[in-house]
Parts: sequence; C-alpha cells; structure tokens
Amino acid sequence: MLGRALFIVVAVAVGSIELAGCGGEAARSAQTTRAQTSAAGAGSNKNTSQAPLATRPARPSQREFARQMSLSIYHNPEEGISFRYPRNYSLEEGDVQESSFFLKRQEDLDSERPGATLLATLLIPEDGYPNTTFEHGSLQLVADGAGTEKDCRESSLVGSNGNKSRITTIQGIEFGWREQESVTAGTKILERAYAGYSQATCYEFLLTVAAEEAPDPDGFRKPADAGKIMKQLEKVVASAQFFPKSVAPAENNEEAADSVVITTSGEQVTCCRPKSRQ
Repeated sequence: MLGRALFIVVAVAVGSIELAGCGGEAARSAQTTRAQTSAAGAGSNKNTSQAPLATRPARPSQREFARQMSLSIYHNPEEGISFRYPRNYSLEEGDVQESSFFLKRQEDLDSERPGATLLATLLIPEDGYPNTTFEHGSLQLVADGAGTEKDCRESSLVGSNGNKSRITTIQGIEFGWREQESVTAGTKILERAYAGYSQATCYEFLLTVAAEEAPDPDGFRKPADAGKIMKQLEKVVASAQFFPKSVAPAENNEEAADSVVITTSGEQVTCCRPKSRQ
C-alpha cells in the first residue's frame, strides 16, 4: 500500500511539471505572435503615412519664412529693376528731401554726371544699432542711360583712392565695385559703389556707413562695426533683379493721332479726339 501511494504522488508531480511547461510555451508563443502582428501593423502605418510626404513639395523653413516676411520690395518697372530690403529701413523714391552730408541729391548728380537720375534712397534708422557709435547708413540707386558700357565701368561716383575695382555678378550682370574709407570731423566714413551695365543703362548702387571714430569715453556706447553694417547693405544689392523696362504711355498732345480706343464693358469703341481751337 505504501509503495502504491508513493507511485501515485510521483505521477501527479510529473504531470504538473509537464502541464506548467506547456502553459509557458503557449504563453510565449502567444506573446511572439502578438509582437509580430504589432510590428507588421506599425510598419504598415509608417509606410502609409510616409507615402504622401514623398510627393509633397518642400516647404520653406520657419526661419526662411520669417526672413521673407521681414522684407519689403522696391519695384521700378520703368527702369527695369527691383530689390529687397529690411522692412524697418525707410525708402525715398526720387530726390531726397533732406540735405545730408552723406547723401547724393539730384542737383549733385546733375553737376557730377549729367544724365544720371536718382531713383531711390534707402536709409537705416538712426536707432538701428543702439548703444553704438553708429551715425548713418544708406543705399542710393542711380540710373544713367546717357553713357556707354565702358563709361559705366570706368566712372564711379565714389572715389577709389587707388583701389583696384573688383567684380561681382548679380543676376548674370557683372558689377564692378570700389570701396574707400575717410575721416571727416571725427566721423569715420566707409563708402562703396557698384556699377553694372544692362539694357543700355548704367545702374549704380552707392553704399555709405558712418560712425564716430573716437570711442565713447564713458563706455556707454560701443564702437560700431562699419564692416558688418556694410554687409547688410551688400545683401540688398545682391537681391537686385533686372527685367525688361515697361514703356511709359504717350502723353496726349495736338500732334498725336486723332483717334483713341476706349474699352467699355469689354468692347472697343473708337472715337475722335477734338482738336484744339486756333
């Protein structure tokens, strides 16, 4: 009886071990199956989400978008030129109103280069570089249709002081440029002039940066970095775009044709211009 009871206990123990082993294998098999299914599903979702992205056009970065939003555009269809400039700069078209030692006026151009026209003047605000010795920063655009390409390359509204002209290319047009430094009444002046020829016109950019030469004795203002400020104006020049000039409409006069065309509701109607009485 004792031997039979012992046999029954051993048999039950062995059976329990086998059942536990089978249960563990089944659990591990189920976990493996679930993991493989989840991985397959994740891979399928990943491919599905990435597929349209491959065909989407690249969007500008937030930094590039912010830079574009901070710029304004000068556009002159009659002269066939445009450029971008920081929105906080001020722009004057035509002759400048105020008299400044650092700026060219139309009357100055008339005496220095007859036929040249001042198109625009760009000014850095006076507080553009606070707590520095910065005094002035400007860019002026001049157009001259009277001279030749050789005249455009050889002449400059900024002295060279013996400096050799250097070349830069803007939208396929070669621009020669010169730079000079001078000191007047305690102010250090850095000037640069770019001149390029296109559409039978000499386009010239005049860049000027001025700052007090002597540092602030009290230490409240730091010396302005004229070279760094000049680079900002240089970016404006580099943004220049050139395109065919638009033809200005003819002025009405007695010698013009007697007939004109008027468009009304999409229809062209021809009528006669009355002649002036003698």
